[in-house]
Amino acid sequence: LLHLLLDLRALSNFIMVTPPNTNANTYSTPQAGAVSDSKLDSKSLVDEIFHQLSDDEKEQAARASSYRYLVASSSPATEHDKRDHYAKAMIERYITVEQKLEKHKSPDVWVATATLKLRKTLKYRKEKQVDDMLLCFHKDNIGNGDDELHAAIRDGLTNRFSNKASIVRGYTKDGRAMFQNFARTEFHWEKEYYLKGNIYMMERAIACTERNTDGEKDKVVVFYDYNGYGMKNTPPVMLCNELLSDLRDHWPERIEHVFLVDAPLAFRVFWKIIKHFLDPITKQLVQFVTGEEEKKKIFGEMISEDQAAPYMHDGGLNGKEADMKTFFYDTPFDHAYGE
Repeated sequence: LLHLLLDLRALSNFIMVTPPNTNANTYSTPQAGAVSDSKLDSKSLVDEIFHQLSDDEKEQAARASSYRYLVASSSPATEHDKRDHYAKAMIERYITVEQKLEKHKSPDVWVATATLKLRKTLKYRKEKQVDDMLLCFHKDNIGNGDDELHAAIRDGLTNRFSNKASIVRGYTKDGRAMFQNFARTEFHWEKEYYLKGNIYMMERAIACTERNTDGEKDKVVVFYDYNGYGMKNTPPVMLCNELLSDLRDHWPERIEHVFLVDAPLAFRVFWKIIKHFLDPITKQLVQFVTGEEEKKKIFGEMISEDQAAPYMHDGGLNGKEADMKTFFYDTPFDHAYGE
């Protein structure tokens, strides 16, 4: 029971968008309500941060914001206005988080905190070789990544998901990719590719959503299928916390919903306790779905039968066993499995 509660606590840390400790309290903060009387122009705040970034940081931010741009940026003909557009979209996500959770702080604090968090993300993505992960299966091996590095990442990812623990498969009716996770298949956890594997799947779901909606949407839907789940499938708590904290800090405003399907009773009991202490954003984001009646009501309206997996509702047709080699090597990065 303790492990189950800690596992859900880690999930709640992920879905919460509370900013990390960024020393933003060194800036002056007005009294509560000081900025609530005026409508603040987020565009001007985004522009302010944008002009603080170096050209290299703008390029990194644009690549982090859009897979479409990442691929196109290898061409010398890449236009700077596209770079600026995607970089500003990245900045806006960080500003949005600050405005939602720190409503009573000054715009100067929002800008300072968002800028610091963005720069931490750009550093993190370099350290984790995120761009290389996105390009390593590309048939033309686009980018300047070393071939040996790409080969090593390919081996790491295919080994990580040989158990079919996660996949990007299907779309909601409004075009968002579905990042699906199957806890029952997890038995062993190697830290580097436990983290990198989940990053890869998150980025792939984002890229699929971008392509499928022609850039109109940039959030994904995450599913955790807990059918067949047992204690032996619980990852180490510290590892789970690290992953979910990384996703929270470096992928803000990227998740539309998190659905926990047929979760153990202990998860649902713990959620009822902690949800009273969480912000409204978090409480709206996560949802437990248990039993066929709830699945039909929620997923039936949200996902068409040809896109839904059988665990989502009885009529789901998209449940044939996945071939992970096909998913990695034969399916473009911005396409879901089976397209």
